[in-house]
Amino acid sequence: MEENNPLHFPQKMLDMFAEIAKQQEAQVRQCKTMLAGFKATGETDLDYMDSYMDSLHDFMEQGGDAESLYLEYISHIATFNPLKAKELKENLEESLGYKTEIAYAAAYVARKICQAERGDEGDEFFKSQCWRVGSHGHDWKIMVTGFLYHVVEDLDYDAHRLIQLTKEKLTEWMREPKNDFWRYDFDEEELMPFAGEKCIPPTEKEWNELIDALNLLNEKTAKDKNSYLSRFKDKYLPIKVKIEDLEHQPSRKEEHHLFLQMLWDYVDKQEHDQLMNGG
Repeated sequence: MEENNPLHFPQKMLDMFAEIAKQQEAQVRQCKTMLAGFKATGETDLDYMDSYMDSLHDFMEQGGDAESLYLEYISHIATFNPLKAKELKENLEESLGYKTEIAYAAAYVARKICQAERGDEGDEFFKSQCWRVGSHGHDWKIMVTGFLYHVVEDLDYDAHRLIQLTKEKLTEWMREPKNDFWRYDFDEEELMPFAGEKCIPPTEKEWNELIDALNLLNEKTAKDKNSYLSRFKDKYLPIKVKIEDLEHQPSRKEEHHLFLQMLWDYVDKQEHDQLMNGG
């Protein structure tokens, strides 16, 4: 009995864990049955299917049965709506922490450069500029771009070089997965979602997307304010980073509202395009 309970949890707690596990197993079985039915009937109503399959998110973890089943569900969606399937897969990877390590790599690079360039003031610059923007992003691309944005604009670092350094740091960490000091190497609160044990690295296309966003965000390269603002039309990633940058800056409230309007316009356009394409 001791071998099965090395942490000496009370029996009542062990019974509770067992009951939770039993309920989760039953939920997986139900979703597996429903998915088989969706495939057999060629079901394509996403709202209807999601009403069953979304329950898997309540207890999903990297490498678990719930994740495997949801990936199978995504494969079914890909047979009639590849774009939606791609979106769901990216959201799944994000929520399970497959991408958080990338954001930490960017933060690590940004902090090191800030310390080298600004001496004793480097930590303060990193916290007030880089961490302030990057840590509030709701996905890994916004986080990475947010951490590096002010290093490009204020410290005159080349965007391509920064992404290369981030890529190298990520590759180094992935070679030694047990050496996960980076999870605890920042004084601030941990990033959300929490990094999982496995990381899925970006594609070359995604790395280049980050470079493009950093270059676009650099106001120093714009002729004037109007030409700078015009860059952001229909550019979701840099718009979101700029909104995070302007958040809680009362003196720039008007500019903040301007970027919020850009975001709303972008979302409206996406919804319109989906309707026109039958999605």
